[in-house]
Amino acid sequence: MEKYFLHRIQIQSGTLSKGIEVHDTLAAAILAYHGRMKLAYGANPDVTFMSCKITDGSGSVLGGYSETYNAAPGENTFYLHYIRKDGDTITKGIDACASYGAAKAALHGQMEYGYDNSRFPGVSYVSCMITDMTGTVFMPETWEKTGEPEPEE
Repeated sequence: MEKYFLHRIQIQSGTLSKGIEVHDTLAAAILAYHGRMKLAYGANPDVTFMSCKITDGSGSVLGGYSETYNAAPGENTFYLHYIRKDGDTITKGIDACASYGAAKAALHGQMEYGYDNSRFPGVSYVSCMITDMTGTVFMPETWEKTGEPEPEE
């Protein structure tokens, strides 16, 4: 997939906001990344947590564009990041999970859409990862449908 994704998780005034932005160019994703991260590190005292990562279509986190600020170290939450393309529709999100186990189960549930699952024939792309409040990435996995199968002779 020829897109870039900005994964962002923010806690401001005790309110969690999260999401994945789809960008057509790396420059646009980097601009959005800097626009978010400028609020961290005490620049806005109401922001107590900020985590941003840019991933490419292969699901790889781009070096230099993965950063986490946590004003309250010791707390931890696990987040499932997912992106799925079904036909022309891109479904994306970040779910806060009660435990690492819950995040792993949710990741497996998302990845099941891929790998040519006959229940979801329109799905051509699935990308997932788990992160926590330290910024660590767990279990990154991306599947992209390759060309159509060869007809049988």
